[in-house]
Amino acid sequence: MNKKNIGLSGLLLPVLVLLLGSNAITAGKPNNNSVNWAGLRILTNGWLSNNCSPESCYAGYDYDCNNNIDFVDFALWSKYQLMEKVYTIAYDPYRDVDWYWWNRALAQHHDHMGRLSLDRIRAYDQAGYNVIVSLDYAGKKSRGSACCNYRLWPVYKYLAGFNSDQQVLAALKNIRLFIPAMEEIGCYHITSPFLTTYIELWEPAYSPTKQQWHYQNTQQCIDLINRYGGIAIIAHPIASMDSYMNLENYKGIEIVNANYYRSWILGQQYPNQPNYIEYFQAVWDYLLTYKNTRIWGFAVNDWWGPWNNVNGAYIDSGKIMVMLPVYSLAEYRNSLEKGCFFAIHDWAYGRQNKGRYPMVAAITVTDHSITIYTDGQVSWIANGQRIAQGNSINLTEFPPETGYKYVRAEISNAYGTVFTQPWTITVVPE
Repeated sequence: MNKKNIGLSGLLLPVLVLLLGSNAITAGKPNNNSVNWAGLRILTNGWLSNNCSPESCYAGYDYDCNNNIDFVDFALWSKYQLMEKVYTIAYDPYRDVDWYWWNRALAQHHDHMGRLSLDRIRAYDQAGYNVIVSLDYAGKKSRGSACCNYRLWPVYKYLAGFNSDQQVLAALKNIRLFIPAMEEIGCYHITSPFLTTYIELWEPAYSPTKQQWHYQNTQQCIDLINRYGGIAIIAHPIASMDSYMNLENYKGIEIVNANYYRSWILGQQYPNQPNYIEYFQAVWDYLLTYKNTRIWGFAVNDWWGPWNNVNGAYIDSGKIMVMLPVYSLAEYRNSLEKGCFFAIHDWAYGRQNKGRYPMVAAITVTDHSITIYTDGQVSWIANGQRIAQGNSINLTEFPPETGYKYVRAEISNAYGTVFTQPWTITVVPE
């Protein structure tokens, strides 16, 4: 079929349905010769959207060998190929959640709390946070006093007038957990939740003898974080995408960072990269597509938490919401490692508009479909491409030859965007 035949497509498909249908139905039931009509619809619609171009991705579909690509070819393809294999969900990060009973813990994993500042902690408490990290720069002696050579843990030791972390928590309204973490800045910046052992870049001018807690490159830093019980999260991934492809054993990457969001808003963007938030998310999708579908996305404040006195849209704009059966360090870590949380870009201007991002009431998952119950608008992304919109996605509608590795959702309204973690998908016999 060529372009002059496009106007007849609306007639040809019903005719094809009648012709093939006469062989496909026996006593009201499909027989072994039945056509996969869903697959036929997908292929024909895709072909027509490409203006029936012989240069399109369907150019090799001449299955009846008549030197012409037409609906019969697509019917044959759908019968012999699409019926055999479909996408199915191989990993669901929210599988165990009881959406009615579990806690939704608002959490911050990267903001600078000083040494420590009770005022900054109280500002997070007043903003409704349930979990925060005791974080600042660490592990590079050449940075001088701007960098800690110790862990800010436990919290009470760095606050006057308290004898335990439980006593600090008792003085707060919303915060239920403190998480040990620092921003390790020796090479690429890496945050290290749950790490309580001090680690440091080896700089011979400051430490002539290399110790077991020294590292010399980013991979060694990640390895030490893991060895001593932490979780390695890549902060603000401003380097090339391939730089992160070559690293191993990190658990997540920042996809929203308020410090870089501020730079974009104020026109202070970095060279050749006008919107680093978009770039961070592109890095995430690249890694999910080509490296590992279980790299979790984090949103953080990084110097621009609710303790600041300014009122820009970037203030308190990066956060996560972790699904928890109960508040405990063990359960929190379990949810974090499984990807049982959401990243939130709370990008609306004005403090009065913070917290008005979409809410996710529940998510239901079957072998081939995902439905999100929310008051926001849902877009679905796979392999870095926006492939669908709406609260539900049915993966059987997508031909396996698309090569999708994962699917994730972005849920938006006028005040912010909520990012789900990715579902791993795979192709299996139907």
